[in-house]
Amino acid sequence: MKEKNVRIWLLMVFCILGLSFITTVLNAYWENEVDIKGTVFATDQDDKGNVTAVSILDAGGEEFFVVNDEVGSQLLKLVDKNVKVTGVVNVNEKDGKKIIKIKKYELFPT
Repeated sequence: MKEKNVRIWLLMVFCILGLSFITTVLNAYWENEVDIKGTVFATDQDDKGNVTAVSILDAGGEEFFVVNDEVGSQLLKLVDKNVKVTGVVNVNEKDGKKIIKIKKYELFPT
């Protein structure tokens, strides 16, 4: 019976440590959230000339490539518009490009 109790106890410890690790990783991810003001630029088009990818260029010349998801795809219609976006920025390890997953955005007058 003691062996079964030890196994249950070890399982509980591993679960707690696992949840702690996951929480730490998620907090680090969300701490990366930023606000960026800049202009939307087309970075890719299909054969018909429709914009399929965009980036945001801020006033300092930094370029942030927008993740084309449910929110990010809405910026495909805002090429050459000034926006303020809130999102999470990560750097692509292969090429060093900054990628932003947008949580919300709004048009921003110049």
